[in-house]
Amino acid sequence: MKKKLQIVMSDESWSALENLTKEANEGFVNGSITFSDVVNEILITTKLDIRGLQAKHTNIRKSLRLLSSQKEIDIDSAIRALMDIKSKVGKKSSRGQLSMENIEQ
Repeated sequence: MKKKLQIVMSDESWSALENLTKEANEGFVNGSITFSDVVNEILITTKLDIRGLQAKHTNIRKSLRLLSSQKEIDIDSAIRALMDIKSKVGKKSSRGQLSMENIEQ
């Protein structure tokens, strides 16, 4: 059964999807490939980095509140650990953009 889902894409994601769909249809005369076809193929074939995705969407304030409610915790080291997570995510995002650019070329 097919299901429909409406999503919000960033400008960068939309551009990548448009480019991939255009490339997939280029010279393909035996049919046509839609945005949905490309998204479905990406979802089926891509190995998602769950930890990276969680780190990217970590809410520092919420994490600090949860940590502060625990007993016997070193707040300074907890703050450093959370900031390390955030800085690593920034570096991974840059690498992810580079690899997507290489795919598009």
